[in-house]
Amino acid sequence: MPGRKPPRLRRPRRRHRRKPAARRPAKAVYAMNADTGQVYYEKKPNERYRMLSITKLLTAEVLMDALNGDLSDRISIQQSDLAPGSTAELKPGDVWSVQDLLYGMLLVSGNDASNAIARYGGSVILAMEGRGGNGTERFLQAMRDKARTLGANQTEVADPHGMSRYNVSTARDLALLGANAFRDPRLLPYWQCTQRTVQIGGPNPRAKQMKDIIEIVGEPGIVGAKTGSYFSKGLYNLIVGWRAPNGQTIVIVVLGAPTHPARYDDVRLMIDRLPSDYPEMNRPTSISDPAPPPFSAECR
Repeated sequence: MPGRKPPRLRRPRRRHRRKPAARRPAKAVYAMNADTGQVYYEKKPNERYRMLSITKLLTAEVLMDALNGDLSDRISIQQSDLAPGSTAELKPGDVWSVQDLLYGMLLVSGNDASNAIARYGGSVILAMEGRGGNGTERFLQAMRDKARTLGANQTEVADPHGMSRYNVSTARDLALLGANAFRDPRLLPYWQCTQRTVQIGGPNPRAKQMKDIIEIVGEPGIVGAKTGSYFSKGLYNLIVGWRAPNGQTIVIVVLGAPTHPARYDDVRLMIDRLPSDYPEMNRPTSISDPAPPPFSAECR
């Protein structure tokens, strides 16, 4: 059964003579119960849009699968790992743990960290298969396979970070990917903190502090979130996992919001409205998810 249209965002009236410009809505919205599959709100759920950095959710999922959750390996950064856009400030010759690369991808949305993860993760997959090849290409294929396994059949991936215009998905598909990521106990700790100090080895050893750029992380009930932004085009995406009062995980997707604050406004409005629009969220249920780790400012 299709979900309702998302609630309209109302802002307080301002006392001035000139009528303010109407606020443009997001292009697509989807809110879904990750445990039951029930759809609460939807708008253009099956139209394809650029994923942008929300791609990194899928990258994180495939990394965990490839390494079976063991991220203790340390790897040397190569020139080919560097990338334009948001960065974790990797330098060729640096030695990073895979765990810190994952923090670099999720906390500061480092495209360079995504490249290093894909290169190394793909090489691990190839080694397990007993064959050679390009690690990054193998990892990208694993990302495509993972999307299909989760039912995200309209999702296409051309890079591990979202810079490519060929990285596309739908609001519904992204909700399916989020339903997996935001209930994966291996990934939940990476959203339950806002900063991490990493120790970088190699020819230029140093400590580096990374701080989360996702504003909604740390707010009540939030179990995970990822943004995607194309500033010059005015496109702002956001996917959030929220723990409802009954312990179930709700995934909310906003694609193509017109401004940076608007995507957060839309998500917060839906979180505010869901328990009243769907009162069953306030009642205990036998289908619920384990609580995420306690929130802490410093990542461990």
